[in-house]
Amino acid sequence: MSTVRELFDEADKKLKRSRVNRVIDGNGEERTDCIVITPDMQEAAKRRKEIETYRNRTDNPFTLVHMEGARDLAMLKALNTKELGYFLLLQTYMDYSNMLKMSLHARLPMTEKELAEVLRIRDKRTYSKLLNKFMELGLIQSKKITLFKQEYKAFYINKDYCLRGSSQTNKLVKVFINAMQELYSQKDIKPADIGFLYRLLPYMHYESNHLVRYPYEPEFAKADALSLRDIVEVTGMDEKNVKEHLRIKLTGLHVFGSFKAGKNSVYKVNSSLFYRGVASELVKADFILTKQSRS
Repeated sequence: MSTVRELFDEADKKLKRSRVNRVIDGNGEERTDCIVITPDMQEAAKRRKEIETYRNRTDNPFTLVHMEGARDLAMLKALNTKELGYFLLLQTYMDYSNMLKMSLHARLPMTEKELAEVLRIRDKRTYSKLLNKFMELGLIQSKKITLFKQEYKAFYINKDYCLRGSSQTNKLVKVFINAMQELYSQKDIKPADIGFLYRLLPYMHYESNHLVRYPYEPEFAKADALSLRDIVEVTGMDEKNVKEHLRIKLTGLHVFGSFKAGKNSVYKVNSSLFYRGVASELVKADFILTKQSRS
C-alpha cells in the first residue's frame, strides 16, 4: 500500500505534467487560445515526417549520384556540358542493377535506338558517337543478357557514378526521376542545362540544399556558400551562360533560388529536383511561397 508521502508525490507529478502545455499570461490567468509545442513534440513530428517520406519513396523514385564521381568527371574535361547533361539524363532510366530501361517497369533493356529517343537525338551518327564515347570512358558498359529465353544487348551505367537503392555513404545526391524527366521534356530546356546541373551536384550542402564550397561540412556557416562568381569558377563557364542556366524553371518554379547574403547572392537548389538527406517542407517552401530574386 502507498504511503501518504507517495500519494502526494504522485499527485504532484500529475499536476506538473498537466502544466506542461499550459500558458499563463502576465496577469496570472491561464490562456486557452495558445498551444505550446515542446522540443519532444517537434522531434516526434520530424520522425513522423521522415517515416512518411520513406513510405512515399516508391511514388517519388530517385537515383543517387556519387558526388565525388561527378566532381571527378566534370574536372576531367573529357565531356562538355552538353554531354554531361546526356549522362545525367540516362541515369534516370536505370533499374536497381544500373541497367538502362525505357521505364521503371520495363521488362526488357533499353535499345540503342531507344537511348537516342529519351535523349532527343535524331541523328543516328550523333548518338552512336556519344554512346561510343561513354563506353570508351568507362561510363557505360554493354553486356549480353538472357531474358525469357532470348538474348539481348543491355547497357549498364558504371556504379562509380550512380546507383539505385541505398548506400552507407552520405556523399550522394538524390535525383528525383520524374522531376528530371519532366524538366527535360520542356521545350526550352537543353542538354547543356542538365549538364550545368550535373556540374553543381558536388557542391550541394546536406539538408539545406545550398550550393557551398565545402559540402561535407555539417555547419552551414562554415561550408562557405557559393556566390555567382564562385559558381562561374567551379563550373568553368562564363558568367553570361551561368546566369542563363540559373534561370531555368521546372513547371513554373525556379530550379535555383537566390538569397541575399551581405553584398552577394547565395544559391539554393529546388529540393523537388535534387536533395541530400530527407527533404523538408521548409526547404520546399522557399520555392513555392516566395518570389526569388534573380542576379
